[in-house]
Amino acid sequence: MKMRRIVFAESKDGAVVRTTDMLDTEITPIGNVWGFDNLPRLPLRPEQALADYKGLGIFGPKNSVRVDIMSLAPEKAGQAPDLGGMVSKVDLGTGGGMTQGKYGGGMHRTDTIDLNFVLRGATDIDYPGEDGQIRTVTVREGDLVVMSAFHEWRNRSNAECVVALFVFATDRTAD
Repeated sequence: MKMRRIVFAESKDGAVVRTTDMLDTEITPIGNVWGFDNLPRLPLRPEQALADYKGLGIFGPKNSVRVDIMSLAPEKAGQAPDLGGMVSKVDLGTGGGMTQGKYGGGMHRTDTIDLNFVLRGATDIDYPGEDGQIRTVTVREGDLVVMSAFHEWRNRSNAECVVALFVFATDRTAD
């Protein structure tokens, strides 16, 4: 997926803008495109925001924010994703506290609150309901998903699904 990153910062004389053509990134299955380990104070100065892109991994330490892009290819023969196989291909960064769930190969939760925007396509999200049964919600282009619980992404469609994730790392105080 080709994308540009356009960053605005403030100088004493006005706005400074830098546009970076991101490579045709290998976002399979997920990649980091922006973030801060600690949110800076405003005004955001050029030296804080306009440096060359440096991948930070998809999760950061507590109180960090990450912007990630996830590309979900269609499943083959209804085969659930293998979380272990996917994780081995991803820069997880320095935080996130990923915990694998007991249902399916991709069931997990993280110590984050994620705002997920479906940019293209459709996908299913499986999750354990309060009765212990696996439930499914289908999300489509334009949908917002606020995630902070066990879930498993399952692309049962015939086309790629692309999701933008805004990941806020926090503490988990109880199960």
